[in-house]
Amino acid sequence: MIHANIRRKAGQQLKRIMLQVLASIMVVLVLWVTIPAPDLTLKITQIALGIVAITGVGLRHLYPRTAFSLAFVSTVVAMALGLTVDPLLLAGIALNSVAARRGRRAFAPWMLGVAFAGAFVALFLDVAGSEDDMRTVLFSGITLCVAWAMGVKTRTARDLIAANAAIEERMRLARDVHDVLSHSLGSIGVQAGVAAHVDGLSQVQLRSTLREIEQLSRSSIAELKTLLSMTRGTDDTAAFAADLSDLLADTARTAEQSGVLTSITATGIEDLPVAHHITTHRIVRESVSNMMRHSGATRCDIEVIATERSVAITVTDNGCGDIPHVHEGFGLLGMQERVDLLGGTFHAATSDTGGFEVSAVLPLAQCEDGEHE
Repeated sequence: MIHANIRRKAGQQLKRIMLQVLASIMVVLVLWVTIPAPDLTLKITQIALGIVAITGVGLRHLYPRTAFSLAFVSTVVAMALGLTVDPLLLAGIALNSVAARRGRRAFAPWMLGVAFAGAFVALFLDVAGSEDDMRTVLFSGITLCVAWAMGVKTRTARDLIAANAAIEERMRLARDVHDVLSHSLGSIGVQAGVAAHVDGLSQVQLRSTLREIEQLSRSSIAELKTLLSMTRGTDDTAAFAADLSDLLADTARTAEQSGVLTSITATGIEDLPVAHHITTHRIVRESVSNMMRHSGATRCDIEVIATERSVAITVTDNGCGDIPHVHEGFGLLGMQERVDLLGGTFHAATSDTGGFEVSAVLPLAQCEDGEHE
């Protein structure tokens, strides 16, 4: 998936460069080649300078400052020799990339210098009676200023998008860490509390409880390592290779050990896509964790039914029903967002029997043969 995205972006970048080079060729053909040259040498010089300017535009994504220098110098030389009426359009395209990469302010100090220089040259040309040259100089100054301002605007928008993406990634990571730690620490706390307050606990029972606590700790550490590896861009699918039925059974066993009678009904979940596998596990685990911490329930029913079209998840308990402060944390919000990413529906509220119910439906993409993608 990562390599496919890289190839797609590289293809899009190459297409943009080709379109810009074609546009540059059109500018040279219209504003350069159509200008008559006094002799063959100047005509060859005109074409050569035009090729240099086009090369600058082609290099603007890789070496923006070098690209601008090539386009600017070649165009100015051609203007001085009377071989073009290009108002620095090609140089402006290259300058746009410089601003998009390095520009901080929409109107840099150098623009004031360009304005004064342009006004001075325009005044000189006006006195000399060259109205066309004056117009070209004025348009050239405007071209450079506009190109710079647009480049800075592009950089600002890109930086804002990157900042928002970083914030969203931190929030996603915070929710994932919450899911892992809230379940494991909550379960450890419940089991440790039972062991501490139940009189007459045998050595065998105590060792069994300690083994469960150790297993929970190890699995939570492994999942936290997976989350950290995801932030480094490594593939995380291998870390979720465990069978979903086993993961659901582990969650139910944790609830059982806290004194909650738990039942599981799961069908068709053997070959779910990775995203649905992870989301189903997280929803069930977080729902059971909330039930253990907040509801005071004595019974919990887990149902996961996968068909060719969707995965239906339902977790119900016989506890005290909806608790307002449960909605304020990361748990339910994280479940809602995971379901939204898969285009599904999510509902969490008091059930008809008075307990709390979490339900979600995750649509499955269909292949032509009717199997899960």
